[in-house]
Amino acid sequence: MLKELRVRDLALVAECRVRFGSGLNLLTGETGSGKSLIVDALSLTLGARGGADQVRHGAERATVEGAFESGGAAIVLQRELGKRSTAHIDGRPASPGQLRELGRNLVALHGQHEHHALLDSDTQTELLDGYAGALEMRAAVAASHSMWVEAGNKVRDLEQLRSRGQREHEYMRWQLEELSAADPRPGEDEQLSAERAAARHAARLAELGQQAIDALREDGVARAAAAIRSAAELDPRLGEQASRLELLAEESSDAAADLRRYGDVLDPDPGRLEAVESRLAVLDGIKRKYGATLEAAIDERRRLELQIGATQDLEGAVATALAERDRCRADLEAAAGRLTAAREQAARRMQKAVASELAGLRLEGARFEIALRSAAEIAPTGAEGAEMMFSANPGEPLQPLARVASGGELARVMLAIKTVGADADRLPTLVFDEVDAGIGGEAAVQVGLRLRALGSRHQVLVVTHLAQIAAFADHHLLVEKSPGPDGRNVVSVRELASSDERARELARMMSGGVTAKAVARAHELLEESRK
Repeated sequence: MLKELRVRDLALVAECRVRFGSGLNLLTGETGSGKSLIVDALSLTLGARGGADQVRHGAERATVEGAFESGGAAIVLQRELGKRSTAHIDGRPASPGQLRELGRNLVALHGQHEHHALLDSDTQTELLDGYAGALEMRAAVAASHSMWVEAGNKVRDLEQLRSRGQREHEYMRWQLEELSAADPRPGEDEQLSAERAAARHAARLAELGQQAIDALREDGVARAAAAIRSAAELDPRLGEQASRLELLAEESSDAAADLRRYGDVLDPDPGRLEAVESRLAVLDGIKRKYGATLEAAIDERRRLELQIGATQDLEGAVATALAERDRCRADLEAAAGRLTAAREQAARRMQKAVASELAGLRLEGARFEIALRSAAEIAPTGAEGAEMMFSANPGEPLQPLARVASGGELARVMLAIKTVGADADRLPTLVFDEVDAGIGGEAAVQVGLRLRALGSRHQVLVVTHLAQIAAFADHHLLVEKSPGPDGRNVVSVRELASSDERARELARMMSGGVTAKAVARAHELLEESRK
């Protein structure tokens, strides 16, 4: 889960450290206090687009850093924005694309102005498969698809080989003979290039090596170590210096021995240099013909060996490959059929469950369906894709969820889907920005209940303006904007630890002021949420 978010010099945030806990984390604050800035900062750590215009006025760069815990391991994602933008994963340089790739497995962001992963058909299909308990079936389809493609490629290669005829066969045999005669080994060219460089300068290298050995002998480290060791026997305070000098003497001796061994293997023989040059010329020719590297040439040799071996009984090989391809296709269709049946059954169950949730979220009359769209060809993900359809009002046609216009409706639909599919959703952290758009009263209470239910299975982060939702928080974080030392407004975040603090904030959210009556009602809300 997300453990901590550290922000420096981002827009109105001079410096801020926000700690998050398990369960439901609620962010509240007055309008314009900077709640969305915290979500924006998290988005940047997950690879969202950022620019120098987001840097706080007067600062050179903005830094955002998210500390996550996944599978017991700590992961730190960092972004810097400024004249030169950078990204890091656990301190190592990375690209925003790598942050996005990693972030897809850590956090799902849902908000009116965010990229909605849930609106993507592939994500909807995967969510349906998880709800159906069919992820193993899906994996079986992917494996069968891979085997079918591989079998088809083998048929294609053999048929192409047969169509090229004997002339092509002879040419491939000549290529194979050339590669076999050269017999390149991985990394051989790099090894020989290093040997050639040493052979060309063998005399000078030997001279410099001997100079180093002589200097190590003459610098008197060993004599100094012996002298100080004797002195230490008279004055124990010199013991540390004696030990250090003895270590230096050992290091000097080891270095001299290594240099002697290096000098022994230097080969100034012109014959050896000529042999190395000749071998490198052969390898360079092989690389020019069969790829930019020796590894490419070695791969080509293996491919030629397989193809030429297959042509020994080409007709029989083609017949066998065709039979294998047909068998793999039958396996693929059977696996895809089982997955389709599981999807159809799960889609019916999920439609009913989401419709029930929508009614509880005060979207009475709304309709939700899952359409299974057949693909032109069976893919690794199956024979169809799921498309979630929605209609907000009776009589209106169902449309793809991605086209739902109202932000408030979209937020509640997503919440309903997430609630129904919570056990299947593999993302550990869910973020909802503006989940309360366009709702209030009992609908807000129902949203709060569902967010708390999600919090029992995931870490949930929510930005809200409604006290009825904030009352359900496991961790209530208050975002405040106040004048800084330089007179400019700065944003800060702190957790409200006590019931009194939370009640005062809920009272402000309900009435705009902290009156005794509003505080009393806030305490009632907190008590009701605990029930």
